[in-house]
Amino acid sequence: MMRILMIFSTTFALAACSGVFESKLVAPQAYVLRLPPAAAPASAANAGSVQLQRPEAGPGLDSDRIALLRSDHRFDFYAASRWAAPAPDLVESVMLDALRATGSFSAVFDDTAPFAPSYTLRCVLRRFEADYTAEKGGSGGQGPTIHVALDCTLGRRRDRELLASFTAQGSSVASEDRLNEVVAAFEAATATAMKELGSATADSLAAEKTPSESR
Repeated sequence: MMRILMIFSTTFALAACSGVFESKLVAPQAYVLRLPPAAAPASAANAGSVQLQRPEAGPGLDSDRIALLRSDHRFDFYAASRWAAPAPDLVESVMLDALRATGSFSAVFDDTAPFAPSYTLRCVLRRFEADYTAEKGGSGGQGPTIHVALDCTLGRRRDRELLASFTAQGSSVASEDRLNEVVAAFEAATATAMKELGSATADSLAAEKTPSESR
């Protein structure tokens, strides 16, 4: 009997090692945002430097999971997929590129830079999700509507004066309810929001009477 028990135990252990209990979960796919290159600025920078603070995340958005909104205000996430970084970090990266592309600043820093900037830009990432609440969204045909919205404030560092407060936003409908098309719609909506960000920032600086570097 002891010999039979030993054989059974050995067989069970080998079966476990061979993958009987191996997980069947699909490894999540990581996605990044690749926006089209911005046009070269028409003129050289005439303002000082700006420091972009990491965007503050709205409810549920400080995550690397790809968020979606269902009917009845239900917040959810796509399965087996994620962003390559938390959403605020992902958006911060494209914001830095957008601000540099305006040509309005002599330099654009993130919030880890040790330099004292002329201006600071703070934003709240209010929306960054796939919206399935539309009548046809997510029904197997047309895909969800992607919404990207940033509530921003631009201020002068020297005297802490508020120069402008604005919202940069964009939306795009995914051609299909498939993740590749959803990510492409995220890119399109983000590109629109970044265009608005650049325009609003440039307009705010144009209204400055005596732009100069902080002393």
